[in-house]
Amino acid sequence: MRHTRHHRRLPAKVMAFNATPMFDMMFILTIFFMLVCHLSSAEQVRMELPKPDESKAQLARMPERVVINCRIPGSGASSTAGALYSLGPNAPEPLHVIAERLAAMKRESVNLEAVVRADRRLPYADVRAAMRVVADNDIKMLNIVAHVGETP
Repeated sequence: MRHTRHHRRLPAKVMAFNATPMFDMMFILTIFFMLVCHLSSAEQVRMELPKPDESKAQLARMPERVVINCRIPGSGASSTAGALYSLGPNAPEPLHVIAERLAAMKRESVNLEAVVRADRRLPYADVRAAMRVVADNDIKMLNIVAHVGETP
């Protein structure tokens, strides 16, 4: 008796592309674009807008108060470099540039007030120069910030 082996072949797995998620996304995107087109067409209604002769719209107001910071140069600069001046948190600028900017602000806001903040290590002559720029621009209200307390 002869034994024969029979090998049974397994059926090959068929790899199929599952298109269901793709059809779901196409359906969702189609609905989305249909809704967007409908909503955007509602914004395009033809109408004549009024053209007022005398507009009551107001220009953006300039700040009523401006802060001038006077500080000593950083550790990298020489001690004879003089003071650094800036309007608010802006980068330091020469004093004549700050004077021009103050003049422009004064033209826009008649009641402009100025606050001068200075480092206590700064010579008074440098602080006085900032105060002179404020006075030259005819700013009536000048506040000076000072720390009252113990000195180090």
